[in-house]
Amino acid sequence: MIMMAVLAAVYGCSNYELLNSSVYNPKKLAEIKTYRIATPKSDQLPPNMNMTDFHNIAMAIREQLNIRGLKEDSTSVNLVNFGLTVKTSVVTQSNYPAPPPYWYGFGGWNSYWMYPRYTYLPMYYGNVQLVSEVQKNGVLTIDIVDLQDHTYLWSASVENLINTANQQILPYSEVKPLVATAFSEFPILPPNVNAKPNHTP
Repeated sequence: MIMMAVLAAVYGCSNYELLNSSVYNPKKLAEIKTYRIATPKSDQLPPNMNMTDFHNIAMAIREQLNIRGLKEDSTSVNLVNFGLTVKTSVVTQSNYPAPPPYWYGFGGWNSYWMYPRYTYLPMYYGNVQLVSEVQKNGVLTIDIVDLQDHTYLWSASVENLINTANQQILPYSEVKPLVATAFSEFPILPPNVNAKPNHTP
């Protein structure tokens, strides 16, 4: 029963669609032991998000990393950054981020980040990836990057963070499995947990 609970926490639930999961530096990612989560000020949050929403997402990310044996450390060079894609009336392609909150606009889709993504990901590539992979309202994208040498390690995107009926971010009870889905193909597994079973016949 304990193992089943661990697997459920790790792999999440099928109600949320994983749009993208990419490892960019397998060697460095496998070596990380610590992390820190990008934390914005209350006036730097994306539209539709308040500090409770931020802490709910951060707590769900923290659980996924801690269960895999990683330790949160405010001095860690391994930054966990996340962004929220929001459909807006703005039609623009930014070459540089606007003042906080950090955002990238493309054809009415705006991606707001807790930490400026351009510092480790070229702006053009960031926009193309956003639009080609996650052109939907309410998509949560999570990055892990080594800020010491600006090495992009991993990224995943999952949809349905925003309730379409009221345009509000989901409560923690729903954010938790959504974030677990984002980490469902994360290559670092918890101790004594095997790789996710392949259900393909």
